[in-house]
Amino acid sequence: MKKISTIFGGFDLTFIDIDIQPYDLETNELIQEIPVIGSHHRNNKIEFRPGGNGFNFCRALAHLGRKVTYVGPSSIFFEQIVKENKIPIEIYPIKNSDVSYTAILNRKNGETQFNSVRSFLSYEHLNEELVERYRNSPIKSISNVSLNPTSIEWISSLLISLVDFELVEDMKNQPSPFDTLSKIKDAAFDGIIFIDPSDISHFLRIKEFAKFLEFLHNFEGEKYLSVNENELKALQSIFNKTPEELSKHLGFPIVFHTSKEVRYYNHKVIKFPTLKLKTMKTFVGAGDCFNGAFLHSLFNSSSEEDALRFAIKSASHLIETGEYPTS
Repeated sequence: MKKISTIFGGFDLTFIDIDIQPYDLETNELIQEIPVIGSHHRNNKIEFRPGGNGFNFCRALAHLGRKVTYVGPSSIFFEQIVKENKIPIEIYPIKNSDVSYTAILNRKNGETQFNSVRSFLSYEHLNEELVERYRNSPIKSISNVSLNPTSIEWISSLLISLVDFELVEDMKNQPSPFDTLSKIKDAAFDGIIFIDPSDISHFLRIKEFAKFLEFLHNFEGEKYLSVNENELKALQSIFNKTPEELSKHLGFPIVFHTSKEVRYYNHKVIKFPTLKLKTMKTFVGAGDCFNGAFLHSLFNSSSEEDALRFAIKSASHLIETGEYPTS
């Protein structure tokens, strides 16, 4: 196994998930439709779980044996349920930021999330210690941009901090983070910039996010963009390009994953069907588990094809058993 140092992940909003799993009374499988208004549906399972794209991504890597520290908002209750779930992960809290909540309704073919965002992250939250962790991590994660109202400022400051932390200070006097980003040319970094934007189909700042993706051209290094069907469609509508054209335009691979198939757009298109599962216990975190397993496999010097196969198996294991894979 290739030696990888501690992964510092997250760097986005933290959520406590209220996971609601309503089961059919006859089959004991997740229900297909939402019960009608006024009805009392019984045989439900409700759990409190630590969550958020960044945390679940870190959780997947930690269960697979990586040494991981999650960097993000925290609270006593959040850390308590991390401990109760025996998640092998360290937490480095971002000061002056709150944990948010998500109500998740699981159904037979997927899940619907209702996010109550009570926090934000912006360049004001960055300090030299956070920057040091981001720089030293083999993965520079960028995620959950649609849920953070100041995400463009936050992810821009993370990117700029890879070059010079003093430039982040300059952002405070600029009307737009792109004024500072435009000063950066031919920057280099160690590790992988991994972008998982979450659902951006209704993101009001999606055009700014698209501009941010284009600015990554100025950074020499390994980069990936991971999207589901809704996220890819949203980006295609902004760029007016096919997935192959978009990957070429941005200059880095696109990992596209749905419940039915996985595609990898780079110099060539690699396609894989997903696995047929006998049972489905949860869908929460499946995409994050897929992403974590994909990178874990790449760190083991696997080929892109083998990494995708491993990622599919890992996400399928979570959906089928409700547990993150450990090997």
